[in-house]
Amino acid sequence: MAESQPLGIRQLIWLDRVVVKQKTRIGNNKYKILAPDGRVILHAKENSSALNHIFGGKDRSFHIDMLDQQNQEVISLQRPFTFGPDKMEVKMNGRLLCVIRQKSTFITPVLYINDPHDRPVLKIKGPMSRTGISDFGIFAQDKSQIGVIRKIWRGMLQEMLIDSDSYEISFPFDLDVGYKAALIGACILIDFLYYDK
Repeated sequence: MAESQPLGIRQLIWLDRVVVKQKTRIGNNKYKILAPDGRVILHAKENSSALNHIFGGKDRSFHIDMLDQQNQEVISLQRPFTFGPDKMEVKMNGRLLCVIRQKSTFITPVLYINDPHDRPVLKIKGPMSRTGISDFGIFAQDKSQIGVIRKIWRGMLQEMLIDSDSYEISFPFDLDVGYKAALIGACILIDFLYYDK
């Protein structure tokens, strides 16, 4: 079964950590998803119109394609424009995997990763303060923490001058690859929601 999957998915199956590096914020966002040893697994590029940037800002709708090293699209993210809490669909090989939903809270950021039937599977809970190193804990249904999405802090001066961010995501080695893909999508949504300037 794994042999029939695209290269990017086969690589993701065998990992318990990835690094998400933003390449640019000039125009549409671009990201690289790396293995812990620095190998590029996926490239991600936002598709969004100039008008969408102007009028939507960080709340804009977008479509992001993630391609592997063989230039095959393996994961896609679709964020519609919404009034109220955010929502994003994650697809793999054209099939709906997960729906990521933002929960309205006053204190800490909360996102849910739901199955294709929109039932909660994982919960992501962020810190009250999002300066410095910021950990967004990943929790299973039994409320046990199974991983983290960590915003890497490069120092005040670099954070002010350089508008690109980096994240580390850790998750269980045996987590279904679809939920690993959803956590990468959730990381990109966190970047838009809380760190897009």
